[in-house]
Amino acid sequence: MSLFLQDWKIQFSGYSRNIRLFFWFNFVLNLGLGMFGLDYNLYIKALGFTQTTLGNIVGMTALASAIILIPAGIMNDKIGPKKVISFGLIMAIGVLIARTFFVGEQPLLITAFLGGMSLAIVSATILPFMANNSTPPQRIHLFSFNLALVMFANVIGIALGGWFVDFFQFTIGFTEIFSFRITLLIGTGIAFLGIIPVLMFKADEQEKQSLQKPLKWKQQWKYHKTSFQVIAVFALLGLLSSIAGGMIVPYLNVYFEDRFLASKTEIGAIVALGQGATAIAYLMGPMFARRFGEVKSIIVLQMVSIPFLLITAYSANFYLACGGYLFRQAFMNAATPFYSSVKMKYVDRSLRGFASSSGEAVFHLGWFIAAPISTSLVMKHGAYFGYAYAFSITAVGYTLISLLFYLFFGKERFKAAE
Repeated sequence: MSLFLQDWKIQFSGYSRNIRLFFWFNFVLNLGLGMFGLDYNLYIKALGFTQTTLGNIVGMTALASAIILIPAGIMNDKIGPKKVISFGLIMAIGVLIARTFFVGEQPLLITAFLGGMSLAIVSATILPFMANNSTPPQRIHLFSFNLALVMFANVIGIALGGWFVDFFQFTIGFTEIFSFRITLLIGTGIAFLGIIPVLMFKADEQEKQSLQKPLKWKQQWKYHKTSFQVIAVFALLGLLSSIAGGMIVPYLNVYFEDRFLASKTEIGAIVALGQGATAIAYLMGPMFARRFGEVKSIIVLQMVSIPFLLITAYSANFYLACGGYLFRQAFMNAATPFYSSVKMKYVDRSLRGFASSSGEAVFHLGWFIAAPISTSLVMKHGAYFGYAYAFSITAVGYTLISLLFYLFFGKERFKAAE
């Protein structure tokens, strides 16, 4: 344990001012979004809409993200992250407020689209910002800690989100709809506080130079052919991963309510525990990388998670399903920092915004594809078999992704960027 803590202490001491400010931004943002995200799907159901409408909302959010992410990534490479994040965050807050009060199906779909677009603008900057403000040896720890920080923020936000709704409804006596709205507004206000550290970001000399002299696309292809090849490979893997994950991830809170009739507080606690388990797995991630290497760690962690995914899929016992969910969350998501590190290893600095955003774009496109399939399965086959089929499709998808990742990166096929 002392070696583990010493390792992290050394890492923290080497992080730049921008990275430390970024940690504050990401924590506050995800604390607020955690509150909002947990309750919003349940809020839609409380308004009387069906599972199909919920799937359409998730699909519109994903479609908007897929459309805007690549332009946002290119803008990040051209004008810098500070302006891009600030614009996206201010837009997101306005849309989240609108989503809290609109109740018609068409306004819900429109604001879902705008919400997905604005948050995608913010997320397009995150990975390249961290990579550009760190050294290659720092990145595994940095990506792991950032994701752990996001999970811990979500743990707090999700737990508070479930508790606040029940508190306002059952202790104070507000209606269910009004309780949801107050909680959603509290989460939105917390997320907006993230603008403070963003305004304190400073561009380093390398960033200033890259913004002053951007290369044209033909020049980019000539000098950075390997970068584009790696971006294409990760786009393929990201699309498959998002289709697999999109079958289940957006509906995990609804899954526990539909199959086990769990209360809002129970759902909040379950999802929060899942985020907490994932955060711990992220912090342990560098130990896996040291022992197995980044590529092998990705494959091992993904494959180990699949049995737990199937336990959740087919269990009729609430506690067993919760256990499968927690272990699946930890193992599957623990591989995420390694994906980011491998991608940034082979992609040139001038293309990292494009690399990150293109990966996220296909990720959201996959969710857009998967959303109607998943909800249709549940509507047609019910809360048990519908979710069981959706989870099984996810298991097959993750197995295929692991095999393809080994094929592309099991051996050094690409030259690392400088």
